Amino acid sequence: MSAVILRDIHQLRDAPAFGVIAVEGLLSAEAALQEALRYVPYCDEHRGVWSPAFTRIILDAASQVDSVWKATARRLALPRAGDRMTIRDHFDEFGAIVAKQQAVFFGGLTPCAVSPFQGWHSGYSPLAWWDAYNVLKHDRFSHQTEATLAHAVNAVAALFLTTIYSGSCDLALISAMLLDPSSSNPWAFTTTGLLRDVNFECHAKLETKLFAHPLGIFGLDNCNLSNYWMSGSPRFNIWWALNAQNYTTRKP
Repeated sequence: MSAVILRDIHQLRDAPAFGVIAVEGLLSAEAALQEALRYVPYCDEHRGVWSPAFTRIILDAASQVDSVWKATARRLALPRAGDRMTIRDHFDEFGAIVAKQQAVFFGGLTPCAVSPFQGWHSGYSPLAWWDAYNVLKHDRFSHQTEATLAHAVNAVAALFLTTIYSGSCDLALISAMLLDPSSSNPWAFTTTGLLRDVNFECHAKLETKLFAHPLGIFGLDNCNLSNYWMSGSPRFNIWWALNAQNYTTRKP
């Protein structure tokens, strides 16, 4: 076994205990969303539908986003680490990492890409699902119409991406069997030992019941991939076949 892989394994063993709790929290929030989708199917016409069920999902998922980032900031001893970190602090510390990331969502009639941090592409700007979380947190009754299906989906997608890109939950994600087993060894494609830094050539993907995220694809000008993906997930392969041209360019 190479020294690089041994180093990465030791780095994973040293991962903080909150990673396990974070992944469990992600799966719990996703299960609540999956249950709600039984009654309000996801489609364009329903994105603005509001429900108390969506309130609980938004409050749970967004608060966990906040907690994962705060815990990571404390682990890394970042200058702004502390319980008083705001969404602007999170943007300053983590915004560049997540801004262009997307989660493939399988909760509708056809798979689609969700971009919960899209507002951060060109600098800080408010995120609609986070603003909904803030008003619901302070007065859920006066602002109940903010608890929409769209905000609930984006909040859980944001938690999914935050968990991946925190760099603190890698071992927990792998232990929960969320890394596609058909992927190549991800540690052979990174010198950091972090899933978030795996490049597109690994064909690595994390997938839950509602979401999937291929590593190293989003935010690149040229991935140089052909229009296929080595995945054990037929539903992801369907999405990739229909959308690969949006993310890849063939090698000359």
